[in-house]
Amino acid sequence: MLKGESIVCLAAANWEGMWARAQQFMSIFARQGNRIIYVNPPITYLSPFKNPALRGQTRDCLRPASENIEIYTPPVILPFGGMYRAVNRINQRIIAAGLKRACRQLKFKPTIIWTYLPNTVDLILPEDATLVYDCADEHTAFPGLINKKTVARMEAELFDRAAASLASARELYRSKKDLAPRLAVIPNGADVEHFSRARQPGPAVPEELKDLPRPLIGYIGAVSDWFDQEMLRAAALAHPSWSLVLIGPVDTDTAGLKALPNVRLLGHRAYSGLPAYLSCFDVAVIPFKINELTLGVNPVKLYEYLAAGKPVVSTDLPEVRPFRPLVAIAGDPVEFVRKIEEELAADSAEKAAARMRAAELNSWEARAAAAVDMISRFRDGGGSAGKAKF
Repeated sequence: MLKGESIVCLAAANWEGMWARAQQFMSIFARQGNRIIYVNPPITYLSPFKNPALRGQTRDCLRPASENIEIYTPPVILPFGGMYRAVNRINQRIIAAGLKRACRQLKFKPTIIWTYLPNTVDLILPEDATLVYDCADEHTAFPGLINKKTVARMEAELFDRAAASLASARELYRSKKDLAPRLAVIPNGADVEHFSRARQPGPAVPEELKDLPRPLIGYIGAVSDWFDQEMLRAAALAHPSWSLVLIGPVDTDTAGLKALPNVRLLGHRAYSGLPAYLSCFDVAVIPFKINELTLGVNPVKLYEYLAAGKPVVSTDLPEVRPFRPLVAIAGDPVEFVRKIEEELAADSAEKAAARMRAAELNSWEARAAAAVDMISRFRDGGGSAGKAKF
C-alpha cells in the first residue's frame, strides 16, 4: 500500500474516456489516502481536424474528479513531437510549465511521477521524485505521425531513468527487458465488484438493447485500426438473426459494419453503466487483428468479461491464451463464427462461476498491490527521477 504520496500520473487516455489501467491504479491509490494529479494526454493543433469533438475544449485547466484526485488538462501543443525530438522538447516544456502552476495552486509536491508515455522523458521532472514508467503498449507500433526510431530512443531513455518500470504484457516484457533491468510484469485486471453486477439482479436493460433480437454478441472497447471488422462481418452475415453490439469510441472507417442491419455501433458509454450492457450479452468478443501492436496488448476487457461471467471468444492474442479453456480462441473468421456458436450452445451457470472465480484472481487491487511491492523494492535501488525541479 502507498501512503502519504503525491503522485503525478502522465496518462495515455483521458480520465473521462474508456477506463483502463491508469484510472484504475490512480483511483486505488487515492482511496489509500494519496494525492493524485491525473494529467490528460495533450492534443496538438492538428487534433481537432482529425476529431472535431476536440474543438472548443477547455485546455490548461485544473478540476477535481473525486476525493484526492485532480485532473489537469494541458495546453494545446505542437504537432510532430513523435517525429522530431526538438519539437517534443518544446512540447514537454509547455506541459511542465502548466504542471508547475497546477502544483503551486494545489500546494502539491510530487513524490512519484507515474508515466505511460515515452515522450515524457523530456519533461523536466522534480529530481527528488520517484519515476515509474508503466509500459502498457508497444508505442512504436501506433499508427499516425510518429518516427519509430525517435519513439524507441525516447522510450529507451525513459526505461534507463526510471527507478522502476512495469509491463502490462509478457510480450512487452520480452521485448523491453534488455532496456530495463528494473522491469516487472504486472498484467491488467478488472474491477471485479463493479462488473460482477452484470450477474446480479437489478441492472435495468439499457433502452437501446431492449428490442434487439437475441442472441446478443457484444464488444466493449475502442473501434480502431487494430479492431478486426472482418470477424464481426462474418458473424453478422452468417447469422442475420443475431444482434451484434459494439460499445466504445470509433476512430476508423466502419462503413462496412454500419451497412449490416444486425450490427449496432453505440459509441462511448459511461463506465458506471457498463455492467448493465454486459448483463445483456450472450457472448462477449475480443476481435483484434494480430499485429505488432496487439501482440503486446493485455486486453482489460478480457478480465471485465470474465468478472461478468460471460462466455468470451477472442482472436489469438498471446495474453489471452493462458485463459483457455475459459476463453475460446479463433484464428480466422470462419472459426470465429463457429466458436461463438459453440459458446452459445454450451454456456452454463457452472461455467459462469468458473469465469468469475478467475476474474477474482485478477483484480485491480491485486495488480496495484503487486506494482507497489515492485516499486518499493526498486525505489532506492537507483534510477534518476528527473533533471531539475519544476
